[in-house]
Amino acid sequence: MAAALLASAPAAIAAPAADAPAACVPFGTAQLPPGLPSFGSRDGLTNLPVFNDQTAPTSIELRTQTTQFNSFWDYALVDHALLTRPRVWNGPNPEPWRYAPLPECMRDRLVGISVDDDELIAVDESGWIYTMDNASQQPTVWNWTSAFGAPMWTGKGKQLPGGDPGTWALSVGSPWDNQTYADVAGRLHYFGLAKMTMIPALTGDGSRITYADPWLPDDSSYEIGGPVGGRFQSMALSSSASTTFVTNKYGDMYTRNFDIDSSGGDSVFFRYSWDDQTGKPTAPNSAFEAWFKNYAAIQLPAQDWVHQPKIPGEITSAISVHSTGVGPNRRELRVAGKQDGRTGFWHKDLTAPMWEFTPTDAPLPGTELANSPADRSSDTLAPAVPWNLSATLPARDTLVDGQLLVDWQVPYSILDPRLLDEAGLKAGPSGYRLSVEHFDPVATTRPGTVTTPDGKTLPVLIHTADGLRTAPRGAGLDNQPRQLVGAIEIPRAAFDSRSTDPALDTFIRDWTRGKRIVPITLSATDHDLVVR
Repeated sequence: MAAALLASAPAAIAAPAADAPAACVPFGTAQLPPGLPSFGSRDGLTNLPVFNDQTAPTSIELRTQTTQFNSFWDYALVDHALLTRPRVWNGPNPEPWRYAPLPECMRDRLVGISVDDDELIAVDESGWIYTMDNASQQPTVWNWTSAFGAPMWTGKGKQLPGGDPGTWALSVGSPWDNQTYADVAGRLHYFGLAKMTMIPALTGDGSRITYADPWLPDDSSYEIGGPVGGRFQSMALSSSASTTFVTNKYGDMYTRNFDIDSSGGDSVFFRYSWDDQTGKPTAPNSAFEAWFKNYAAIQLPAQDWVHQPKIPGEITSAISVHSTGVGPNRRELRVAGKQDGRTGFWHKDLTAPMWEFTPTDAPLPGTELANSPADRSSDTLAPAVPWNLSATLPARDTLVDGQLLVDWQVPYSILDPRLLDEAGLKAGPSGYRLSVEHFDPVATTRPGTVTTPDGKTLPVLIHTADGLRTAPRGAGLDNQPRQLVGAIEIPRAAFDSRSTDPALDTFIRDWTRGKRIVPITLSATDHDLVVR
């Protein structure tokens, strides 16, 4: 297949219709995960035509929308032509740039690229996404597809949620290169054979991080809840192996490890628990973890954002993250900038406390940021969402509740609790009422209150994760019910001192059944909330 796609040079042809991707690559091996392990083979490289123009970059140190790299290959987009060469990590690269295999219908129209692990995506001028599989393998097995989305990567295609340069990226976590990820308790879990693939993008005012997933419906409803309660306004984004990296215009930077599969949203293929998994062994693979309860489940809620230290120098919006090896913390952050008048990039490992600088004397990509020594994360917050919701908590003697759905390992992340009522499995009222102000459905955790039958209020935390959907829906909340999974948590200090608060003590005894955190399922619209 790859040989038939070799290009001697980009050719100008008519652009495809804006309402569909180019039709010449409907199917590829990206739709057949997990792909092959990476060995660095160069088979077929010399068959690729050499790019003789001097406009290609001499080195690639940052992942931008025109310069990309993985463990084995450099990629560049020059005048709409996709170029490649073997990567050299230390010292000058003697390899010439060559034209990468590209279907004729995609030539002379690409405007952006992003690569991670063994996949590369290219975006055309209409925003349509094309995936090149085996991007960390030899060129003989590189191949393209325009398919994207439900069901299971066979959808008719997807347009990029955002689009501005530096605001979107491909993220791939695989069982070969990364192998493991961590839950909120720091316990390791193994990537499955289907990998974890998504394309996060900044949308709107930069406070929304909408992501496309090749297995999910084609809509803009799936989001990574942003920093500072989802109100932080980012201006640049990079992502790799489920680690997303953002910055605002003042150089305040955050990272988060997040994917729908690791965050609680996919109970069809993953097993989750809100309970402490201490004492249970880590499963040897994702299949054993999903099916056997003697192994530790993925502990929820999802990991939160980590506020990264400030960079002590001049920087631009060209931020970059890439995987450096096996494990959840093997990531390197890079940011274009200056030190002592020389251009280059600031860099540090994900968990390192300080940034270091490497000079390159190359032109700086991106837009200069007003980087300040002080934290200014709250200076550009977006307005809080308008949805203030409340719901009667169900009586605990109901036949089916959130705890039962978790215990039975049913695919509860696709089950709207309103359907239980329609099926005759109604739940009577408990006398307690849950209230949440500014209920953003894509946030992981937010404060709430439980009002007791005699009017006392109890502060609680409400955790949620998005549910799986089989059809497109709108972003946020509207009059169409949005199903979520979640939990009600009693803050640790309050739980430990519950004997001094009779109302809380009674709530814990009668409703949470002595537990500090209780699973629930939720169904939310812009005007009501149902909890089971």
